[in-house]
Amino acid sequence: MSKYPGYAGYILTIDLTTKSHQISELPRELVDNYLGGKGFAAKILYDQLPLGCDPLSPDNILILAGAPLTGTLAPTGCRTILATKSPLTGIWLDSNCGGTFGPELKSTGFDLVVIKGRADHPVMIVLNYHSVEIVDAAELWGLDTFSASDRIKEQFGDDYNVAIIGPAGEKQVLMSAVQAEARSFGRGGSGAVFGSKNLKAIAVRGTGSVEIADYAEFIKENQEAYNEIVINPDTGGARPKYGTSSIYSFIKEAGVLPIKNFQGGDYEGNDQTDERRLKKELFEQDRACFACPIACSKYSKVKAGPYEGKYVEGPEFENFWSFGAQCGNSELGSIAYAEYLCDYYGIDAISAGNAVGFVMECFEKGIISEDELGFKAGFGNHEALIKIIQLIGEDKDIGRIIGQGVKRAAEHFGHESSNFAMHVKGLELPAYDPRGSVGMGLAYATSDRGACHLRAWPVGAEVLSHHGRLDPREVEFKAELVKTDQDWFNIINSLGLCLFSIFALGHNQITDLTHALTGRDSFSSAKKLLVIGERISNLVRLFNIREGITTADDTLPRRLLKETLPSGPSKGVTVPLKEMLEEYYLVRGWDEKGVPKNTKLEQLGLK
Repeated sequence: MSKYPGYAGYILTIDLTTKSHQISELPRELVDNYLGGKGFAAKILYDQLPLGCDPLSPDNILILAGAPLTGTLAPTGCRTILATKSPLTGIWLDSNCGGTFGPELKSTGFDLVVIKGRADHPVMIVLNYHSVEIVDAAELWGLDTFSASDRIKEQFGDDYNVAIIGPAGEKQVLMSAVQAEARSFGRGGSGAVFGSKNLKAIAVRGTGSVEIADYAEFIKENQEAYNEIVINPDTGGARPKYGTSSIYSFIKEAGVLPIKNFQGGDYEGNDQTDERRLKKELFEQDRACFACPIACSKYSKVKAGPYEGKYVEGPEFENFWSFGAQCGNSELGSIAYAEYLCDYYGIDAISAGNAVGFVMECFEKGIISEDELGFKAGFGNHEALIKIIQLIGEDKDIGRIIGQGVKRAAEHFGHESSNFAMHVKGLELPAYDPRGSVGMGLAYATSDRGACHLRAWPVGAEVLSHHGRLDPREVEFKAELVKTDQDWFNIINSLGLCLFSIFALGHNQITDLTHALTGRDSFSSAKKLLVIGERISNLVRLFNIREGITTADDTLPRRLLKETLPSGPSKGVTVPLKEMLEEYYLVRGWDEKGVPKNTKLEQLGLK
């Protein structure tokens, strides 16, 4: 039993080169100062990753980091972190996955699994309670994620949870992902790091448990949190009904939904495409992650048209956009099938759809020809959408170029394509146009892993809030909003909760839940937790500076800074980033070069 309530209590370090492993106790100072999940990963990666290492070399490190609320009764307590140096961006990467993998991993008795080196042939890691095997996986290499996962379960048992790469990860496609029980460690290319290490999969099955500091109080806090989630109009109403796409109409009507690679305008079927159509034409069944009362995930099946019979768990809101409006496409069957293919090959669907939209604009501007592609690829061409995703997954032809991300693709295609390569620090933008929510522009520019909606979500306060909404096109208070969001999101991602929980649960309620589980004084107030959240922000910033990030990288694509939308609520707006960024550095306590000052370094024990 762990000496720390809420934690498994141990770190597992695996060296794939020597096929050896070591188990060590979880240090007290790591728990008190970094909480879990993302915090644990940040400290380990900062301390142990060789400076300037090639992300696809044996020197890179993979970290699976559990969290105190993961695997408990806490509503939405299912998340786990996969962290590494991103091969897509060359900087910090952490991916967050729900479902059932995280709780099962924690029950193997490890809060952290640190993977180093490179195997000399394809392998998989099999974890039971304090038990580690490195198993030959040559027969799995080349298989898609679904087939390979089924083979593993046939060999070891259906009760194993599997995190696995497909052909894209094996071929080290830079936008490849790691699939975990129909969920995904997406964004930034963690699948390529698996592939570079000849690591096909990690299979976990545990029997361990964790101690609860105050059982009666923890049960009471859980019940109250559960009640708040199920009576909330979002987490208990719209999201269970429409899934993560419940906000689609609001985002579109506010002029925040990017269309045709962030050009704006309209496309055929746009006015009929929303969450209600998605539910009516595709949804078949609800699915919930471990310990989650929201059940926002949906199984979908295409009932008619050219993709009849295709199915997927989804589509999620981001993918509904990336394969839909981003590509000027309203063919719902193709959107579902595109997401399925991303799961099949192991590809990040946000980056994939963003990249397809980029190719479609290149095609329409004559930068890429039909002769070069072998097919037409203008906006709205759903057949081209499917073909390009298959080529990314197979690392062939145009897929070999754009599978490395739109930043590198623009460098390859040249002309003016870099002006509309929609990325920040090499990571493709998600489904919010910051000309309609300028706080999102600051959030993208300062996100630690590149363009991301899961580091801060000011669009909630600017567009979706029913009370005290901030003007979505003004800069006032945006620096404070983004900074607070980033620090608090670090806490949520270090506790193991889903970010949707914050729609219903306040800071104090989450703090009370955490304190009842762990009993730790350092987690006894929201103020103390936010200190940890800020510590994580500063440490990851220092990691990125060490890897070469400067203030010049805290920027946005030219299109968002110089081009206005042709119509809608955001017509005539560009993102006033410079003013917001200066205020953000001031609020953060960073100098004018974006570097944490001496007092911040002292808090980290680095000065």
